[in-house]
Amino acid sequence: MARNPFVPSFGTDPHVLVGRDSILDDFDEAFDEAPTAPGLSVLIAGQRGVGKTVLLNHFQHTAHRRGWLAIAESASPGLLDRLTRDHLPRLLAAHSPEAPTRVRSRSFGLAGANYQEQWEDRYPADATLRSQITEVTDVLAKHETGLVITVDEVQSASIEELRKLGEVLQHCRREERPVGFAAAGLTGPLDALLDHDGVTFLRRAQRYDIARVPVADVAEAMDQTVRHAGREFAPGALAEAARASQGYPYLIQLVGQQVWKQHPETQLITAEDVTAGAIAARRRMGNNVHAPAMRSLSEVDKSYLLAMAVDEGEPSRTGEVAKRLGVSPQYAGVYRSRLLASGVIEDAGHGKVRFTIPFLGQYLREHVVVDAMSAIADSAGIDQ
Repeated sequence: MARNPFVPSFGTDPHVLVGRDSILDDFDEAFDEAPTAPGLSVLIAGQRGVGKTVLLNHFQHTAHRRGWLAIAESASPGLLDRLTRDHLPRLLAAHSPEAPTRVRSRSFGLAGANYQEQWEDRYPADATLRSQITEVTDVLAKHETGLVITVDEVQSASIEELRKLGEVLQHCRREERPVGFAAAGLTGPLDALLDHDGVTFLRRAQRYDIARVPVADVAEAMDQTVRHAGREFAPGALAEAARASQGYPYLIQLVGQQVWKQHPETQLITAEDVTAGAIAARRRMGNNVHAPAMRSLSEVDKSYLLAMAVDEGEPSRTGEVAKRLGVSPQYAGVYRSRLLASGVIEDAGHGKVRFTIPFLGQYLREHVVVDAMSAIADSAGIDQ
């Protein structure tokens, strides 16, 4: 029995990366033109689950194919410390021709007795980010390669840390050092981050706003993936599987995984397999995506989303949402702004908003109402 080729895990590279060919071509071109190519500074924006981390991985993979070194990081607190105390000292120790330690002092006793030496690291933890990157790129430039740094969830980074990192990267660009930088983040929070004066280098980066993938491209990718693993779709089943994914990259992998699991021992994937797999995928979306997305939201945030869910997949008018909540448009607008910033909803134009995550409205209708009824029953001492 062939192994399931679909990988529904955030940040994990799929068998076929669908709908991103032009971006991957840009990555290749940037490394062809290094170190002065503008495309060596990249900013990837998008909503949850659309493949931002996967593209960061591919930027790094492109660098590796060209013999470059790469550091992959997240924007959690302590980013600069991890760069200067861990990543860069290790790279220098591994790739610099100089010894990783050196003599700091020597002392001699009478007639040469009691000879002592004290040693220190050549790459101490308190070295500056600029000096370390300068040294590592001096070494790599001799081999016509360079260094890449990627930062995921950049919207969560400290402004001060980003400012310092940006200053170093700008120095590298002026000195034509072989340094690449790529970052990814949620569209709304990322746009807010770019308003800060300390992140000019991010505003100058080549920006890619990625979204869902056309269903025709999804069908081609699913077909390639399944055929490569030794199976095939029955007539009509492939198109239905592609539609079930709604072009959402995480759901492409999840639908594919669940469809494959229905009868993995057979060579043909049927329409019945697709129907059952799509239902299973929607259920798993609730556990893996919807529930975690709701966890950090306030009760009023959830109420706003539930008022949107009434529209059953269609964009919601913000004025109508306010009416359903029984509040003023100004009051509702505060929570609309918060939800836009969180990446759970997006602007649909002309006073409308919509969910960014497939089936979120359905999940809310099925779960939030039940949860609310249970809470009311509990407070009233009613047995359900």
